[in-house]
Parts: sequence; C-alpha cells; structure tokens
Amino acid sequence: MLNHIMLATLDTETQREWELHTSSRADTPTIAELITFLESRCRALELLQNTQSLYIATANPRSTRSVRGKVSKPLYSNVATQIQCTMCNGSHRLFKCDTFVKLQPRQRLNYARQQRLCLNCLQTFFKNHTFSKRVCRKCNKRHHTLIHTDTQNQANRDSGSTTNNDLSANTKGATVAEVNAYHTLKGKTRNHVLLATAIVEVRNKSGQYIPCRALLDSGSQSHFITERCVQRLRLPRTQTHTSIQGISNVNTATHHSVSVHLRSRHTDWHTTLDCAILSNITGTTLPTRLDTSSWKIPTDIILVDEQFNQPGDIDLLIGVDLFYEISRPGRRTRPGNFPVLQETVLGWTTAGRTSPNTTVEGVKRAFLQRETSKMEYIIKHFWDLEPVKQSTRIVKHQAWEEHLHTHTTQ
Repeated sequence: MLNHIMLATLDTETQREWELHTSSRADTPTIAELITFLESRCRALELLQNTQSLYIATANPRSTRSVRGKVSKPLYSNVATQIQCTMCNGSHRLFKCDTFVKLQPRQRLNYARQQRLCLNCLQTFFKNHTFSKRVCRKCNKRHHTLIHTDTQNQANRDSGSTTNNDLSANTKGATVAEVNAYHTLKGKTRNHVLLATAIVEVRNKSGQYIPCRALLDSGSQSHFITERCVQRLRLPRTQTHTSIQGISNVNTATHHSVSVHLRSRHTDWHTTLDCAILSNITGTTLPTRLDTSSWKIPTDIILVDEQFNQPGDIDLLIGVDLFYEISRPGRRTRPGNFPVLQETVLGWTTAGRTSPNTTVEGVKRAFLQRETSKMEYIIKHFWDLEPVKQSTRIVKHQAWEEHLHTHTTQ
C-alpha cells in the first residue's frame, strides 16, 4: 500500500524506470528496495545535471589547415561545476539549505524572485537552461513545492491588511463600505441503484486475513482485483495475459494475475480464486451517503456489508461462476422504492433501487454580493488605486518661465 502511494507521487519517467527495474520479478518489491532505487536515481540525476559538456576550439586559423597531411581535430572537455547555495554559500542546492527551508513559503518565493532563480528548480538560469518537468506536489502547477503559497487566501489577507491600513491612515471620518452577501442552495432528488457488495476477508502474504470490499457481479465472466489491493496484501503475481471486452466493444487487457484465498466473516465458507489485476475496477459505489433511517431493515439478519449506504472503493470483483454458487433462496422485499435483501453464504446483501435522496450533484448554488458606500469614499478609493503622476519640469523650462513673467507687460 505504501509503495503504491509513493509511486503515485513520482513523475512518469521515474515510474517507467521502476517498472522496468521490477518487471522481471514475480514477488512484490519491499519499501526498502523502492527507497534504495529512488536514492540511486537521485544521485544519478544530480551527476548528470552537474556535468556540462564544453566545446573548446582553437582560435588560431592555422589549425584549420592541413599540416603534412594531418587535419587538426576539435578538442572537447568535460567540466564539473561546483554546486553552491545562493543563500549560505554552502556546497548544496538551495532546496536543501536549512536556512532557506526554515523560511515561510512567501519569504522563499520572494527570495527566489529577488535572486532571479528558476521557480521550478530553484537554480540560477544559465545557457541552454532546461526547465524541469516536475510540478508542485500540492497544486500540480509548474513551480517548486517549497514556494507553494495559498495565493487566494494570501491575496485576501494582503487585500484586507491594505484596506485596513488605508482606512486608518487616509480615510479619517469616512464611512466604511457595507457589504451584504446572500447565498442560496437548491437540491434535486435522485434515485440511486445499489450494487451488491460484500465485505470478505482475504489472506495476505503473511497468512493474516484482511477485510476487503467485493462487488458481486453476475455479468462478469472473470474475477478481478485492484493493483492497490495486491500491494496491500503483498501477494505474489503471475504473468498472465487476459483480454477484457466491455460495453460498446471497449477492449482492454491485463498482464498479471494473483491467486486469492478469501473467506466469510460470519460463516465457515471459504474459496480460492484466480483474479486478474486491474489498476481500477470501478469508481466509488455511491456519490454520497444515503439516509436509511426509513428503510426499516430487519434486525434478525446479518448484513454482509454494513456500510452499503456509504461511498467506498471496490477491491475485488466476483464473477458469475461464483455468484450463483454463493446465492441462497432467501429473499426479502418491501413495496416502494426500497432495495432487495438477498441471502448468500456470506450473509445478506442489499441491492436495487433506493428511495429518492438529495444528492450533491443536483445542488444549484447562487451567490449575490451587494456593496453600499458613500460616493466620496468610492472616488477617493479610485484615486488611491490609480495615482496621477505629477508633471516634472526641468530647470531650463523654469528659467524661461521666470524670464517671460518678469519682462512681459500688457
């Protein structure tokens, strides 16, 4: 699980190198092996960036001529540049400087601008400078993570402090503007269709059973498991090519599979499945939480998924060859838009149409802001924002003006 989270934060090129590095292995690499790989890659990238090829050619025109049948060759030299921090003059990069890291994000951004550094790699611009393809880990924009600032909140704070200073210093006796805000919401009801889900226990590499959420699908001919779940269980994978065809002839393929042993949480039932590995089986089962207080679910049954009414991820998909094997004849229904309770060897599943529920997607929002202030304050504020530069006269013009004023009579 930790490997998957760390790989998701890396760039595409590093992920590709990691896949090539581990493609020949059948077991799941450990976190220590991933850290060792990242450290070695960082050292290699730093050496490549610090080494620049300089072309040295002789300025003597005679070198271009042939001497005794021999032609002079251009000379090349590899020069290693010394890394020097622009803040403390230490032999490290700026983003590794303790003094720079201790600053606030806004101060780090201002320092980078004053030194005219590249805001992406925090290095000085040089000839043939190439911009890094990495992005901020917080907002995915093209700047370094250390200089990331909440621009919207910061702009509001700066605007608020500027306005307060202007009011206290320049608007004595003026009326402060009054702002009224109105916010309205309108929701739209929508019927959801529940899919049959079950919480089962799956055995990991160490022999321990981990709860996972499975989707019971009678329309699938194969069983599937997510890459995230395989990483969490640390199961050994087998190289198996499987073609998958979905609705509207959408084709995809998977190249690995795992053997999964699962069991029920409430009964003695257990089985072993061969599951193809997919990066993602489906999205969250629900967009928002459903209110089940009026459903009156019987208390004498055991639900196989107690959180069926809450959004959640799917770890496994159990196909049709096991779907009807685990089904039992017990079934409970209720008139109206209520789901069906179906008995299985795992417990009771909940599936089908639900009663209308207000969803987040159907909410319509309206926002209105009204500002009331005196005309004098608005005009003064306008001139404060757009100051008019006073005209400057040179000494020659002033002398000529005084001469005309003195010697001119009507």
